[in-house]
Order: sequence, then C-alpha cells, then structure tokens
Amino acid sequence: VSISIVNHSGPMKEGKQYELQCDVQDVAPVQYLTLKWYKGQTLLNQTTFTDTLITPVDEVATLLIRPDRADDGAQYRCEAELKLGAEGPQPPPTVTSKPLNAEVY
Repeated sequence: VSISIVNHSGPMKEGKQYELQCDVQDVAPVQYLTLKWYKGQTLLNQTTFTDTLITPVDEVATLLIRPDRADDGAQYRCEAELKLGAEGPQPPPTVTSKPLNAEVY
C-alpha cells in the first residue's frame, strides 16, 4: 500500500486543490476491500469496492484535499482493510501506507 500526490512534487500551496492517490497491489477478493484515508488520527474518507474478482488485482483510490496553513506538517495515510466476514481472520488484515508529510505554504 502506498500513498502519493498526483502530478505534484514539493510543497503544496495553501487553498489549492490536490489529489492524493492510494495504490494497493495484489489484493483479492476485491469486494471485501475497504480503503480508509486518514489525516493524523482523523478518518477523512473511505472507499469500498464492488468488483467480484477473486484473482489478485491492483486497485487505486483517490482523495481530493485543499490544505491550509494549519495542515503544514500533517501526516496523510491510507489503510487497506480486507473484511473477510465472521469466518475470516479477526481483526481483519490491515496494511497501512507510510505517512505522507504535508508541507504547505
């Protein structure tokens, strides 16, 4: 699981919109995958998938953000959780990206 800023590098400008991208590789079955977006410990959004593929695939989710000065130094991350139901492992297997440190001017 990895996180990146789409088509951007370096510091972000306050008030401008940016797209964060979360990549998950070799995941199956996709219909049990939930991607969660965090800023620090705060859950920002989550994405579920409906594909019924049972072979491992790569999935991508995006999140639009508009940082302000208070977000300078904030850490964004995405977390992939595979909820396989009551018969599956408890707690569900979870993989978290390395944090993306926001630098906002």
